[in-house]
Amino acid sequence: MKKYIYTLIAAVAMLSLAGCSLEEYNPSSASADSEWTTLAGFEKKVNDCYFDFIRIVYGQAEDVFVPLSECGTDLWGYTKDVNANSSNGWCQVATYTSFGASNGQLAEAYSGFYGTLSACNGAIAYASKVQRASEEAVNALVAEAHYLRAHALFNIVEFWGGKYLPTGLLEEALINLPSSSVNDFYDVILADLEFAMKYLPVKQEVRGHVTRAAAYHLYAKACLTYSTYTDGLAGATPLTAAESQDLLKKAQAAADYLINNSASLGVSLYSDIKDLFADKNNKDNKEAIFIVPHSSITALNPRGNYFNRCWKHMCTWNANSTDGLYMDCLQQSYATKVGDVDVEPRGKGNAYYAPTMYLLKLYGENDGRYKAFFRDHFTNNTGDYLWSEADVKRHGLSSSRIGNPAYKIPTGDTCIFIPMKSWTQAEKEAVRYAVYNVEDNYDATGAPIASRAPSLQKADYIYMYGGSNPGKPFTWADCIVYRLAETYLLSAEIEHKLGNDANAASRINVIRDRANVKHDGSMNITAAQVNDTFLLEEEARELCGEWNRWTTLKRFRAFETQLRHNTQITAFNKNVHYLRPIPMSEINKIDNKEEYQNPGY
Repeated sequence: MKKYIYTLIAAVAMLSLAGCSLEEYNPSSASADSEWTTLAGFEKKVNDCYFDFIRIVYGQAEDVFVPLSECGTDLWGYTKDVNANSSNGWCQVATYTSFGASNGQLAEAYSGFYGTLSACNGAIAYASKVQRASEEAVNALVAEAHYLRAHALFNIVEFWGGKYLPTGLLEEALINLPSSSVNDFYDVILADLEFAMKYLPVKQEVRGHVTRAAAYHLYAKACLTYSTYTDGLAGATPLTAAESQDLLKKAQAAADYLINNSASLGVSLYSDIKDLFADKNNKDNKEAIFIVPHSSITALNPRGNYFNRCWKHMCTWNANSTDGLYMDCLQQSYATKVGDVDVEPRGKGNAYYAPTMYLLKLYGENDGRYKAFFRDHFTNNTGDYLWSEADVKRHGLSSSRIGNPAYKIPTGDTCIFIPMKSWTQAEKEAVRYAVYNVEDNYDATGAPIASRAPSLQKADYIYMYGGSNPGKPFTWADCIVYRLAETYLLSAEIEHKLGNDANAASRINVIRDRANVKHDGSMNITAAQVNDTFLLEEEARELCGEWNRWTTLKRFRAFETQLRHNTQITAFNKNVHYLRPIPMSEINKIDNKEEYQNPGY
């Protein structure tokens, strides 16, 4: 706790220095030199590098990075009962309709990544000034800053392209922001990660601080992603075939090292997919490679009792939306017992986005990931319930069950179920709970109608809802940013690109057999089945909702082919939308607005 508190004290102190500026302000003062040039002070400076990830990007701000990184893809549609028109910012992110720099959902992640970059530049600049400390101790600390800077730069360059690339301290704000190339960004990213792979500790005393496994994972991902720039996308200097192959081999070596040495690096796969996102494993998840922590202790959070809100948009239940998943006996409440019966606490979700029908149909009958990753049932958390007239009408059921004890739903029992296999009306009438057929949530084109789809359960951490008001969609669950299963999928993609489809199938089969409820190899694939389409489908099944899909479609150059699975998207322009627009909050601060903005915005 002492070290965690150091993190926050340093972070709060640095707010007055860095603020929202894209530059790391150099105080050039005796106090800074006196503080940051001691090992203890330098540790605080490194701790500051984590602040914007916790405060802004992964959870405690306006929770927009999940939509930015997952929506506008083949996997998520907006729910029309919540987002009723194209002028709504959430709708714009999902459909590219009227989408531009003024969209209010863009600024948080942009400022958060640049804020992290600013803090990391300060830490890296001061590393050589630390006195009376061993080189080993300083390198282990500054390696964290190198990793976090690489993570920030990777996201900046993939979402916004080759833009401003500061790597040191600046004395004054810039009126004109210079742009750097995609290639320049990756030069810094890969150099940072090579340093981090060499010097990061295998294990950290403070949970949430990065380890060597994270560096190997991101290095593999960054090398793989950079290898695709043979086409000069986003103004990059096109890589030669030889340069691309060299990057793929570096990616292969990093992924192989992490997978083959995972035990010694402190990570491992869960054998049962149900354990992966279980509440009990969130705070000590053995598959997690890089996490962003949140705490139930308000003093340890940058925003106090304003906890992690990262996932609320993919939660399809919203107590304020009675045309969605709603019943009188399903209410927002943090209670874990009603009388002597255990009940599931239920915090409010926003229900802005629902999985596309395409995503839901990717899961086969024996694929345990569907039940582990999506919530298809909700339970009575208010007390024994007799059907009201309003609920009967809402769910399209016979009036004969109104007040009828034969249809009583006991406390803690299922009150709403969303089956993948359609039920007849007679089958619906035969059970005491409400049933929505999953296809009833979609129109004839496959677009979501309302918030009546299965809810993303990956971050639906029941016992970790936080705060004093269940009407606020908060949780103190940690965000698992990278995990070992993704390393396996990246490895498969790398092997496929290198022409080694047998190796690719072997990596994929580890993940698929873990997901298989029978664990008998019946979901395994052969080398002949490995192609880009299958890799994209498997990535969707395993990693949906985990900040990956938009950049994955970009890496595969697959927007043009995959967006046919999302009928809400009709405005995608390949000449514009392979980059996100620079937010107006940035553009309005500089003189070279037109030059700095991405083409088409």
